[in-house]
Amino acid sequence: MTRSLSLIFVTFLLGSGALAADTKRHFSAEYRLYVSGLLIGKADVHFSASATEYVLSAHMRPAGFGRIAGQSHVVSTTRGALQKGSFVPQRLDLSWNRDDVVKSSHMDYRNGTPLAFTTGYQQPEEFRSQNPITLAEVGPGSVDPFLGLMSPLNGKPLRAACDGTKRIFDGRRLATLTAQNVEFIPPFKHDFPQRRPAVKCDVIWQPIAGYSPASLERAADFPPVQAHFGQIADTGFAAPLDMRGRSRYGRVTAYAVRYFTESETPLAPFNMREILEK
Repeated sequence: MTRSLSLIFVTFLLGSGALAADTKRHFSAEYRLYVSGLLIGKADVHFSASATEYVLSAHMRPAGFGRIAGQSHVVSTTRGALQKGSFVPQRLDLSWNRDDVVKSSHMDYRNGTPLAFTTGYQQPEEFRSQNPITLAEVGPGSVDPFLGLMSPLNGKPLRAACDGTKRIFDGRRLATLTAQNVEFIPPFKHDFPQRRPAVKCDVIWQPIAGYSPASLERAADFPPVQAHFGQIADTGFAAPLDMRGRSRYGRVTAYAVRYFTESETPLAPFNMREILEK
């Protein structure tokens, strides 16, 4: 019996290549964000991918106690090509509202290299960096913070979701995310949505350039974030089941209450104008 279960787990973990070249599959998920045990926000996520391209879109909004602070919404959409199972970004769009005013930022890429960044956000003086970084200095191989939460498995077991270091660039700031202390968690050892194998690891954030002096000072005291990753259906991609860490505001938890269920109909990226009209 134990050997049979092990074979089932291995088959599940190695299941990839299910994205046909002429077929795009669509998945949706819902996350909730807690600070010191209090619900403050929700995020709906749409992920669509074929063998050659992807679109990842999220709508983040206040919920629970978070509504006391305001009613701002944030929409992030990143899209690009898939080359040998890895993300090659082509465009990042970010929009947010304050009352009835909608502002936006976008970043264009060429062959995965940031090419141009435009933003409607002016940083306050205290948040500006003393060591800014140019797009040319960033070069190829970075992803935006949201896409950085996704992990291509490239035909490897689920443990690959916690391998290596990612370079994260949001148009102004460059950092790295490094995973370590990976541990396999079988389905009967956790209580996440949809019983599935998972891996646990510690993720270390390290700012490189573009951050304010205060952010750089806090980085040394910023503890690792503990994250659990699961595979998205039988695709070659993994995403967080949860993330747990500490901040100056207290204990922070992001938890998937619904984990990437497949849709038979196409899922469009979120649209800020449509959201505010509802």
